[in-house]
Amino acid sequence: MTQGSVLELIQQIENESCVLTKPERALLITDGSVTRLLEAFINAPVGVKTIQQNIVPASEKIAEYLEILPGEDVNFREVYLYNKNNDRLLIRAISYAPLKHLPPGAMTRLMNEDEPIGFIMRDEKMESRREILSIQKKLLPSECQIPNKRTCHCLSRSYRIIHNSRPIFYIEEQIPSSLFIDDSTVRVVTPSRLHIGLLDMNGSGGRVDGGAGITLKDPGFIIEISESDTFSLTSQEPGVSYQVQPILEKLIANGLSIPPVHIDIQQSIPFHYGLGSGTQAALGIAAGIGVFSEQNMSADELIAISGRGGTSGIGTRAFFMGGFLVDAGHRFGPGRKKDSFAPSALSSGAGPAPLVGRYDIPNDWNFVLAIPEGFAEIHGQFEHDVFQTFCPVPQHEVQALSHILLMKLIPSVVEEDLEQFGEAINEFQNYGFKKCELRLQPPVIREIMDAMIDAGAAGAGMSSFGPVVYGVCDSHMNAVRSAAQKIMNQENGGRTICTKGKNNGAEIERNGYKLQINH
Repeated sequence: MTQGSVLELIQQIENESCVLTKPERALLITDGSVTRLLEAFINAPVGVKTIQQNIVPASEKIAEYLEILPGEDVNFREVYLYNKNNDRLLIRAISYAPLKHLPPGAMTRLMNEDEPIGFIMRDEKMESRREILSIQKKLLPSECQIPNKRTCHCLSRSYRIIHNSRPIFYIEEQIPSSLFIDDSTVRVVTPSRLHIGLLDMNGSGGRVDGGAGITLKDPGFIIEISESDTFSLTSQEPGVSYQVQPILEKLIANGLSIPPVHIDIQQSIPFHYGLGSGTQAALGIAAGIGVFSEQNMSADELIAISGRGGTSGIGTRAFFMGGFLVDAGHRFGPGRKKDSFAPSALSSGAGPAPLVGRYDIPNDWNFVLAIPEGFAEIHGQFEHDVFQTFCPVPQHEVQALSHILLMKLIPSVVEEDLEQFGEAINEFQNYGFKKCELRLQPPVIREIMDAMIDAGAAGAGMSSFGPVVYGVCDSHMNAVRSAAQKIMNQENGGRTICTKGKNNGAEIERNGYKLQINH
């Protein structure tokens, strides 16, 4: 199995189950000593406990893996790798070794000592390579459950060790899903979102806001919430804790009860760039705290606590269900849900906008994000003032956007027509509130969009207030990425991200189990 095939299998596991930890990925993909990796991850010595060991005739399957005849003698061994400091059991492994291929010294140590196979081969100076055969996530058979662990799932891989051009070991390893997550830890992985544009910022028809957006796999927040004696908030990236602190204060003000926990932001969405960081952070923390403290909160309750969704409902729906999303805004006028033009952060009383359409994003569409540096952040009072300055927008432009949305943007997603989707995105930039948002940014934003299209993107736009620019393409991803990077390098710099649409919402895991939030 090639390195690329192994990575594809890991991606498949993550798509179908949950995002793996970095140690889990490393253990699945390594072609070196598993014992040494474990010692590095747990910062403790690892021992081997032999459960059973016998000389058995090779089955047809094992014989094929070891390139011997069925019925030939092989050494069968079942072991647990454990933490020597606390006796915690880590990984279950079974191995088959053909007697006729093993050097005498290696065979003696294998039969008589509780030692890792890698250590035996090292000491016996046996040059070797590992060939990975399979990787999967599966139920752990009841008779194979590791004591004192509640999880019944495991990550499993099988591989061969090749010495002198022939297989000398066939090994299967089972890694409990909760090995690197404490029982009391909740892990939340959020998507991000592109906001294509607000639809009706005129309001004369009795509704306001509305619009469309796209859920993205990357970037996203990875938030871990664990038990602690006192509350603490940390982040792996500089400045993120500072940005999250006011979000946390708003959650508390809106009624979220936070017990003594440690919240660690391991990965984040850039703040105030147009990717929905505030909404995803608020909902990710609120949902994680709800699971940690065993509060059964619904999606509507979480949205209310987050204080988000009062203008656009795209970010909140992206968190819960993913996909290409269309919402219908809010009733507008005196005594209705909204009586003034204002951003989501200042419109929490309006409640979530009704969802009127949700569609799967085609898997072969690529989204290239250009995240330029050195641009003014549009949020807070400045954002509020922008709404007051530019609204209401002309009614005929609202009608033009409505036509693009209904007759081009939505059908292009349903029919997986990338060319028409790109045309719709391009046209959206020229009308209504999106045109106003683009006016606030310098000309280089338009230059990045044009460069992406010239390089092969079907369409390009600015998400929300920006400054993030996105291009959608299929086979020209590298060219689109390079074109955007070249323009940014001529200014203040920046970075690009290549990602896909995400057709499901945030992933929440506790004790190895992926949990669902009703939406």
